[in-house]
Amino acid sequence: MEGTRTRDDGIPDRLTLHVGDEGKLLDRARARPRPTELVVSPVELHQRNVQRRLREARLPKDAFRFEDPVGICLRVLERAERPTAAVDRVDRLSLIRSINDPPAGDGSTDRSLPTGVQSHDPRRLEQIRTAVEATTNFHPERIAAWTETAGELAGPIDDESTALLDAGVGIERELRELTAKAVSETALLRRATRTITATNGSAWEEAFPNVDRLTLLGLSSLSAPHTDLVHGLLAATSVEVDVHFREGTGEYLRRRVPDLLAVADPGTEAFE
Repeated sequence: MEGTRTRDDGIPDRLTLHVGDEGKLLDRARARPRPTELVVSPVELHQRNVQRRLREARLPKDAFRFEDPVGICLRVLERAERPTAAVDRVDRLSLIRSINDPPAGDGSTDRSLPTGVQSHDPRRLEQIRTAVEATTNFHPERIAAWTETAGELAGPIDDESTALLDAGVGIERELRELTAKAVSETALLRRATRTITATNGSAWEEAFPNVDRLTLLGLSSLSAPHTDLVHGLLAATSVEVDVHFREGTGEYLRRRVPDLLAVADPGTEAFE
């Protein structure tokens, strides 16, 4: 089923949304001297499936370059001579453990945590940080919207929702104080998004001079970091963007896209 849009549905002109229908990509298979379309998916399996279908149909892959979101952002940052070092998950867990195991008598890391969450459980704290990052991308407008929505919920759900947000933001803030690297690879997506918009798209042109289309495949959700990257590309470049949602959640996600895009200055962080 192909996604449709109208001029007044809040979807930018160069963004096309699909539910399934990844065969549309095969229609654009052409012999090319260099790739003109980036095929991006968070999970490599979806890219392998497309490559298999191209082989079975005996279609050329020349028009396509297959990447993951972090890979394209690293290329943008490298071309723009921006830092690309990021803390991996193992080191991040170690840092979180150090935050919550201060020297004796030092209560500086005391914080309120959601019910049932222990300060000595770094994996659970990292799950909370990651969930808040995926939902808000640490954008101040989304954080404010979360806070406002939590205040409208009945107790004790309102307090728990606020505690989750505060814990996720607080852990991120403390991690930033402990390392000069990006706290996560997702932080590199935000940095690349800001770089693309701050350079009016020239950083993207330097990284991918021949690419005129970005296709996102196999999405069962649309995280705030990926949304902001798409938003930044639509705002600062002439790239066409196709998003293919998976069956099941696709119709719901397609209806949600206008709200997801409705933030100013994609990639902005509440810590700036």
